[in-house]
Amino acid sequence: MDLDRRRAEEQEQRRKIGALKGSLSLIRRLPDELLNAIFSLCVFYAGTSPWVLAHVAQRFRRITLNARRIWSAVAIVAPKKNSPRYAYREFRHECTDVEILQHIIELSGRAPLDITIRHLNPEIAQILAKERDRWEVLEYYGLADQTCHPILFQPIGSSVLRKVVLAYLEWTPIPSVQWLETAKPLSLDIRNGGLSDLAGIRWWDRLEEFRIMAPWSSLVPTHGYASMIGPLAENQLQGEFVSILRKVCNRLKRLDMINISIPGDTPIHFPLLQELEFWNVGGWWLIECEKLNRIRFGLCPIVAPTTVTYANVREFEIGWTRHGDMVTNLELPSLESFILNDPSADHLPSYYTRTWDKVKKMRLCLHGLTSLSLIVPFRSLNTLETLEIFNTPPSIQFFRKFEAGTKEPIVCPSLKRLLLDFSVLKSKVVKDSLSQVCEKIVSTREPNHPLESLRVQWPQKAGGGETEFVPYSRTMS
Repeated sequence: MDLDRRRAEEQEQRRKIGALKGSLSLIRRLPDELLNAIFSLCVFYAGTSPWVLAHVAQRFRRITLNARRIWSAVAIVAPKKNSPRYAYREFRHECTDVEILQHIIELSGRAPLDITIRHLNPEIAQILAKERDRWEVLEYYGLADQTCHPILFQPIGSSVLRKVVLAYLEWTPIPSVQWLETAKPLSLDIRNGGLSDLAGIRWWDRLEEFRIMAPWSSLVPTHGYASMIGPLAENQLQGEFVSILRKVCNRLKRLDMINISIPGDTPIHFPLLQELEFWNVGGWWLIECEKLNRIRFGLCPIVAPTTVTYANVREFEIGWTRHGDMVTNLELPSLESFILNDPSADHLPSYYTRTWDKVKKMRLCLHGLTSLSLIVPFRSLNTLETLEIFNTPPSIQFFRKFEAGTKEPIVCPSLKRLLLDFSVLKSKVVKDSLSQVCEKIVSTREPNHPLESLRVQWPQKAGGGETEFVPYSRTMS
């Protein structure tokens, strides 16, 4: 008995020592305000659930429950069979019933709300409608009970409403978007319907971001607009749409258009536009914007009738089109970053018919293309510092061109970072051979054109994982 008592005393002393060691932890020295900021980063950027943070320790729980902002993003979703009453995805709390929604709303205090609606019933609509003055972001996907619309979509006077997304409205149309008349959001995203009410809106001059997507079902054949996936949109709304663009152009900083063309031949000037994204759109060359710095094209087969120059564009992305001639008349003299997704071998050379004097970063996603066909344009990329190649069959002959010390001029003399993703690699023998080539690239370039890193990502069939090849001087330091 005496031995058992002494063992119990020993365990108690060990527990006290452990508690004292925990009190010396550096995290206990952090003030609550700093932990609050760290928790916000964990939730909004790392996807950590506040429910998890609240179960770490008493102090964590107290800080989490008092951090109103991290409870302010909520998604209303349909209940799932055999699923928990609440789940967590990204930084939004997924609610499936009224009780959980009310609890999250209470925890958010008076913080502005970020709401995503994918399921709706009258009881949930009533709760959200009461908090209408706190809506900061509203994303509504029209798959909900339409009987809730009169409850939810009433004129809103919220001064904090910043972004509105109305999507999939072709299947469940909502009432007129005039309910936003007094709110005047800065960002508006209309997808698959609801376009007929846009012409009557009077707050276009406030918008800074505008995204519009016509329904895919509205695509009809149009002369000269044939593409590999189908024709471009052509409907009676395009005349009104041009009028809308002229109203919105003064303050707009970002414009995304999908399946709706710009008719006519009169240019539209956007003095503040910085980002432009077009998918399956004609008439893109009518956009004039001297401050534009980023362009993204997809499924756009139309060649501009005259040369179009965007003098300040730094980043250009194009993909998912077999029509390389689309960029024939596009000039980007200040381009620094180029992203090319899934081109065809026949049109690949057309992407390199211009001079890339200032390109520093290039990312190529080449499904089914041999790398060797790319070596010619790389000889002129003297300023390229970062190169990323994805989804292309490995070619030892191609990568040997990056070695130094040969009779030919060195390829990409300014290259610092090289990333290779061999998603189609299957043979271990090829992997060993490519590893030897990568080691030689690093060693031969080191004296005069050193690489900071050369990383290779291998597929599972080749062992998986990532290999980094570093120069000898870096390993010594």
